[in-house]
Parts: sequence; structure tokens; C-alpha cells
Amino acid sequence: MTISSDELRRLLEAEAEHAEATKDDSIPPEALARATRPGRTKSVMFSLRLNPEELATVQALAEAQGVPTSSLVRGWIVQRLAAENDRPSDTAAMLDRLETDVRVLRRLVAS
Repeated sequence: MTISSDELRRLLEAEAEHAEATKDDSIPPEALARATRPGRTKSVMFSLRLNPEELATVQALAEAQGVPTSSLVRGWIVQRLAAENDRPSDTAAMLDRLETDVRVLRRLVAS
């Protein structure tokens, strides 16, 4: 199905008008996406400071692996904690790493 420029413009204008008219409406709960991971304990936020060059390097590594920066860093921390405690990584960390590896493999296969 091909759509003309005029029709596309009309659709976009109608959508913009609708968005403007309903911008203050509440979003129904069923319309919100909820990220859950059954069986996992609730996590807490932890922040740290990096200089701009360090952050850029971490972001580039995460992008190259096709994962969010926070997931990459979390995986590193969990792996190091497991090594420090001389025990294998917990199941959640292993799953995170597996998900990362699968994304990297898919990207490699697709290229």
C-alpha cells in the first residue's frame, strides 16, 4: 500500500491535533508497559561517577554489544562480585550475560 504525500501530511496533522487535544489525559494502566522479571528480587538503584572519556568508552562497548550501558556495567559488577566471593555467578547474572551474548551473535549473523 502506497500513501501519497498529501495523505501522509493529513494523517500526521490529524495525529498531532489528537495528541495536543489529549496531552493532559491520564494514561490507562493497561497501556503502560511493565518490565518484570519473575523470580528476581527487587533491585535498588546505584549510581557512580565516571569522567567523560570513561563513560564514552563504556557506552561504545555497550553499543557494540547491542545492550544498554547499565546492563553491561551491572554484568561486570556481578561477575566481579562472584569472582571475589569465589563462587559462580548467580542465575540472574548468568541470564543477563546470555542475553547479551545472544544479541551480539544475532548482530554478527545479520551483518
